Amino acid sequence: MASAAAPRPDRIPPPAGATLADLVDEAERVADPARVLHGVTDLLVARADRLSGPQVGAFDEVLTVLAEGAGPESRGRLARRVGALPRPPHKLARHLALDPEAQVAVPVLAACAALPDDVLLRVARSRGPAHLAAIARRERVAARVADVLADRGDEAVMATLLGNPGARLSLAALTTLSDRMEDRGGLAAGLAARGLLPGQRAALLRTPGPPGPPRRAAEAVALRIRLGLEEADIRGWLADGRTAEALLGLAHLAGCSPARAEAAHRSAGLRALALIVRAADLRLSTLGAYLRARPGPALTAEAAGAAVQAYRALSVARAREMVAGRPQAAASEARVG
Repeated sequence: MASAAAPRPDRIPPPAGATLADLVDEAERVADPARVLHGVTDLLVARADRLSGPQVGAFDEVLTVLAEGAGPESRGRLARRVGALPRPPHKLARHLALDPEAQVAVPVLAACAALPDDVLLRVARSRGPAHLAAIARRERVAARVADVLADRGDEAVMATLLGNPGARLSLAALTTLSDRMEDRGGLAAGLAARGLLPGQRAALLRTPGPPGPPRRAAEAVALRIRLGLEEADIRGWLADGRTAEALLGLAHLAGCSPARAEAAHRSAGLRALALIVRAADLRLSTLGAYLRARPGPALTAEAAGAAVQAYRALSVARAREMVAGRPQAAASEARVG
């Protein structure tokens, strides 16, 4: 007679009478935190529909601590299981949603209805395309979250947001999508599916003209260029909140278009901005000033570190070659990007 299959060595199968306390005691005896994490998760999922509020809270505390010590793959498996629960532990769900690793955050961002809008806003303002795409396909997207996605998302994120019937799109969000989306056919189809009146669709589908800098900012920068634009001028503009002038000055010093400098400053990724600041021969502290001037909450340590690394990886000459688009710089650009 065939013997029963042995339990997987990386899991702690919860016996019928196991309690959370039993597994916490087990955690103190087992050196492999991933085994303990999987075991506690198994117990939570098996009993999710029978747990009281205080019991879910106890799981919340234990799993959050265990997740902090687990690797990305273990956290990703945890996120996929927790995100599907009708009553997920709230602290753990927030912790996973804010994870910089997409494989961890995406399952929770896309499926966990318990996430509050302030967490979604924080992620939308600070993370990259994969995180934003997960939020864009949620069953419900509040208008204030959709506004940020429309402003920061790439083409795929914008298309997902527009096509999501559960996303509440304000007039500001629709106007931003109209200005930014390159797929005009997709934009037209998405607007039609939302039931906009023909006149409204026609207004939003007008081809936007090239955006130009504010006239006063352009005049101020032009004057400084005639007198001799210096890094101190840019630092002063940034300190005064005059981001338009600072970006125009950056574009002049780096030898790129103002539109490119503005796009780099608004982009979810920070390497393009670091490249342009390096090409302008500005100090690392000035890159920090540009990063602090970006809208939204403060950057995470991981995002700021990536920008600093991209800045330090290039000489000024190499950065200028890359900004100018010279062929010999292509290999370097691939390494930095």
